[in-house]
Amino acid sequence: FPQMPPDKPSLLGDTRQGQAHLCWRNLVEALFFCLTMTLLAKWSTNLPGWGDVIASENGPVEMMSAGVWFVAMVWCLTAGLSHSRHRIEWLGLTALCLLFGLRELDAHVWATGWNFDKFANYWNPNFPLLERLLVIGGMIIPVMAIGIVLWFRIRTRLAAAWNSRAPWIGQLTLGGMLLVFCVVVDKVHGYYLPLLGLEDAQLFFMGLEEFGEYVLGIYSVSVLWPYWQATLPFHQTDS
Repeated sequence: FPQMPPDKPSLLGDTRQGQAHLCWRNLVEALFFCLTMTLLAKWSTNLPGWGDVIASENGPVEMMSAGVWFVAMVWCLTAGLSHSRHRIEWLGLTALCLLFGLRELDAHVWATGWNFDKFANYWNPNFPLLERLLVIGGMIIPVMAIGIVLWFRIRTRLAAAWNSRAPWIGQLTLGGMLLVFCVVVDKVHGYYLPLLGLEDAQLFFMGLEEFGEYVLGIYSVSVLWPYWQATLPFHQTDS
């Protein structure tokens, strides 16, 4: 990715301690922002309970989370169009942000009525062929293709950054941990709690998942922000 803005050297994390501090600072800022916006959503919508704000489908937190990914998509697209040297990386992130936003809005469920992780449905003749192809061609194949392209584009730099303990390696690792946390919580409340007879806890875990996904989106934006500042046109106009 492009160099950090010269007026923001602290973002580079000169020491290992500074790098760890940068990762946790981004996470704390994301948590604080999400908590503040959730409180504002509760106050402004007058919804009866916190579950309606955080855990409900198409609720305020889910809509804000999707909005974060769509804003990031626009910024990544603009960065890709204005920064030819790393255009493929930026456009790959553009597509990923779009897919994350659509996933947050459950667009795949709207289109087919079932989640794309129900693999048995792909070869089940009881489901229309068009629906099965839509999930595979619209979600799974694009994510795999983007991941493969990005991997071949950045694998050398990734290895070098890992060996040099570059600050964004820690940020990427922490973001991956957040993503894994959200996936695990999703599976727990969707599959394992009913099996264990703990349906009463589902609302709590649904809220935890939605809030975790919101934090993940804001955290991703906070990590990418200095790179956008180095690339997007508005940074030059502000300097």
